[in-house]
Amino acid sequence: MCGFNGLLGEFKSDDLKFVKEKSHLIKHRGPDEETFYEGKNIYVDFFRLSIVDLDNGSQPKVDKKEGLILFFNGEIYNFKELKENLSTEGVFFDSNSDTEVLLKVFSHYGLDGINMLNGMFSICLIDTKKDKTYLIRDQFGIKPLYYTLNDNKIKFSSEVKTLIDKTSKISHESFGDYLNYQFYLTDETLIKDIFQVEPGCYLEINNSTSDLKKVRYYKLKFLSEGSPTSNLDELEKAIVKSVELQTFADVNVGSHLSGGIDSSLVTAIASKYKDNLKAFHGLFPDDSKNYSEVEYARDVANFLDIELFEVEIFYEDFIKNFSLIISSLDYPIVGPGVFPQYMVNKFASNHVKVLLGGQGGDEIFAGYARYLIVYLEQLLFGVINNTHEEYHLVSLETVAKAMPTLKDYIPLLKNMWSRDLFTEPTKRYEMILDRNIPKNWLTENATSLNEKAKKRFVQNINKINEKSLINKMLHFDTTFILPGLLHVEDRVSMAYSIESRVPYLDQNVFKCAINLEPNLKFGEGVLKNPLKKISENYLPNKVANRKGKMGFPVPLNDWMQKKDFKDFVFDTILNSQFANSDYFNKSEFEKDNINFEKFDRSLWAVLCISEWSKKIHI
Repeated sequence: MCGFNGLLGEFKSDDLKFVKEKSHLIKHRGPDEETFYEGKNIYVDFFRLSIVDLDNGSQPKVDKKEGLILFFNGEIYNFKELKENLSTEGVFFDSNSDTEVLLKVFSHYGLDGINMLNGMFSICLIDTKKDKTYLIRDQFGIKPLYYTLNDNKIKFSSEVKTLIDKTSKISHESFGDYLNYQFYLTDETLIKDIFQVEPGCYLEINNSTSDLKKVRYYKLKFLSEGSPTSNLDELEKAIVKSVELQTFADVNVGSHLSGGIDSSLVTAIASKYKDNLKAFHGLFPDDSKNYSEVEYARDVANFLDIELFEVEIFYEDFIKNFSLIISSLDYPIVGPGVFPQYMVNKFASNHVKVLLGGQGGDEIFAGYARYLIVYLEQLLFGVINNTHEEYHLVSLETVAKAMPTLKDYIPLLKNMWSRDLFTEPTKRYEMILDRNIPKNWLTENATSLNEKAKKRFVQNINKINEKSLINKMLHFDTTFILPGLLHVEDRVSMAYSIESRVPYLDQNVFKCAINLEPNLKFGEGVLKNPLKKISENYLPNKVANRKGKMGFPVPLNDWMQKKDFKDFVFDTILNSQFANSDYFNKSEFEKDNINFEKFDRSLWAVLCISEWSKKIHI
């Protein structure tokens, strides 16, 4: 795991000076070694976090014969297999690093080698013979890669903070996405003209002219036609193999252990391949047990006989670290779970350099209650009108068994269905994901951006060509929401020089998962049904058959009862550039906050954008 910051094209000395001065902002991504490359029309700074082949894994890796120079952030988990295959074809190696294997893959197979990679990666591949550079990002967007293009030069980096200058300002289109959903529907970030290389894509850039071409090498697709081609046994083997590969490192390895199915299963399998595995769990000791899953984490740790570190988190930690968290993220995205993640990683950095987690399990295996909400409405409609067809996949009778899952969502259901019932499912899905910032807080300018974002949402989900409703929702989430969650996963780990690995996003696991029969994936309306069935072989029954799902909730509502916390929240908002912008009705917000005691996702969105607005023009 590493970071790079570079420049190519017709740049001047001032441009080069800017890049060099900014590079130190990502040193946390690779504190073990700092290198650089300077060539015709290109310059790259590189920071290495040493994980595999500590002595010989330095970058860049160079193939003088083919004229290739490689910088790489991430891990190639199947590098040993690739190395063995290349060796049989007469390729020689000087190290045991996956970076050298990656270079040889490109030297031997060209860009087609991308499709052989099983891992997480953002890559800068310089071809001096063709005078081109390729910026490549993995299939799911696990590793970040950003760029900006202007005046015949391209700046690119592992983090946005190195690309921002005094002229940077907010992207209005992305701002509308954020206000509605806290994730983004285009490849432009929240900063105007700073883009992400999209997951499953690479940029082909002419080093001299900066001419740019985007190529999609991977197209996301769930099972849309034909018969299912995988079963639970194959899925289990794929998950086990993925975890086995991802426990490989020449440094200490640990795991996140929330007590939920995703992280518990990863931890259980990892403990079979890694001696002295350390597990980490965040908890709020001063707050209600409604926010605690520690009993499940303890059950798993005792069952596996592994060491569990319980990281105690307090509301004062939020006040002390909030500004650092927003700075680490580069720009606001997704929800409050980033805070406890940040605190756990901060603690874990004293013990391990690699952490395994359960990210991706909800999106691939249907783990969110919102899927059930959309299905329930459509099933009722189908039964009443006698139009129940294959589209619905599961029956009302079977989904009824999962209804207790929706107990905490009764207020949401009442609110939605009081306005309309049996609405079109993609529109319903948009309504569920809308964070509903109170209209009186926003000006007409902001409301206009919101309406445009809603249209983009519906257009994007309607473009998805999936046969089943559940796969349509999973496809949307994997495309638009998962990258945001991975953004958080990357930033809060790399902020403390930890490599975060996500075994469920192994390419072979994903292939097995999407080719499961949708009925099995969403069997009897049970959320995350495949993982729960597999977990029965690895976890105590109490955990494997848990009915509820917390997802690392933060006791923000309880903390709002504390004067210093409430003052911090409202002072941060009211003294911000955002609060005094053309998008926010400060006076209306001040009227509401007199008796404001509830901390919901809309207030979280406003708080984050307020803190972030200290550094960017709105």
